[in-house]
Amino acid sequence: MSRFAVLMYHRIHSAETPVDDARERPWAVTLDAFEEQMGHLVAAGRVAVSMAQAHAELAAGRRVPPEWVVLTFDDGNQSDHRHALPVLSRLGFRATFFVCGYRVGARDGLSPGDVKEMHDAGMHIGSHAMTHRFLTTLSPREEDDELARSQQLLQEIVMTAVDHFAPPGGRWSSRTADALRRLSYRAVSTSRFGYNDASKAAFAYRRIPIVAATTAERFDTIASASRWRLLPSYARATSVGMVRRALGESAYARMRGYGDA
Repeated sequence: MSRFAVLMYHRIHSAETPVDDARERPWAVTLDAFEEQMGHLVAAGRVAVSMAQAHAELAAGRRVPPEWVVLTFDDGNQSDHRHALPVLSRLGFRATFFVCGYRVGARDGLSPGDVKEMHDAGMHIGSHAMTHRFLTTLSPREEDDELARSQQLLQEIVMTAVDHFAPPGGRWSSRTADALRRLSYRAVSTSRFGYNDASKAAFAYRRIPIVAATTAERFDTIASASRWRLLPSYARATSVGMVRRALGESAYARMRGYGDA
């Protein structure tokens, strides 16, 4: 069985888009590192695509081509437009940007015009809920509101369907899945670590985070979709999941000091 990688980015750090919150710095890659990583994809003959492109191939009964690597960005940070967009456009790459509704128009977030420009440039816009609250801590009514309002806001901006979702902090449940299906979402990009089957469509896809500590060697390993070379990371992800379930969402979030993804 062949596999494909979905990479999960958050912020790109630069003098223009500084990351002032120490809790968020581990999730940010420098602009130099991002440009180097994209260069590595080019050198290896790989093509960066959006989650929409990969899912559409699978839903049509085709395989994800072996050279494809899916890029995703969570939250809707200003660096998506300032840095990621020009780098990706220059290389002919595509990506999915999961935008959190409350960050549209925020000081360090994307403006509605930014989101529209990214969409018009060929980037794929998905939802990251409305306020970035963990969905598993909400009532059914609150969760429905998070999913529906963010979808409506983004659809009004890009003037097309917004039907891909990434749950804040990776927290979602079967209740979330039911609500997403009612709203006609096609797929979920989760925070569950790992690769995906390149021959079979799914509703939920795994991702692998690219963070400040990601070395060039590790990036190449991740992009190669060689599962055995990431076995230690799979083991760590399993351990983290067990701790999260044992502590519960609130206690785990306090222990970490911030919400991942």
